[in-house]
Amino acid sequence: MNMYDLATKALKDAVKAALDDNVDAALQCELWRHYQGVKQIAKQLEPASAESSNVFNVNFGYDPDSNINIPSGSNVAADTISFTSDTKDVVTFS
Repeated sequence: MNMYDLATKALKDAVKAALDDNVDAALQCELWRHYQGVKQIAKQLEPASAESSNVFNVNFGYDPDSNINIPSGSNVAADTISFTSDTKDVVTFS
């Protein structure tokens, strides 16, 4: 365990103690932000494994299918297109 991990553990204990001791909410927020910051620093400074160093993984937590909502019983396919004698496409929407 390196010094950054020790600092993270100390701040984690401080956050828990602040919650148990009913410390002012603003001070709890400051402790939490410091804990998150040191935790991120420790994570960035840990040695990269050989397996993860060659991987480029971008995950923004976005699911492209999450915004698609098709109610059951609805028509989701397009209707047929009829061509009139003047050769213009006619598409009707109902």
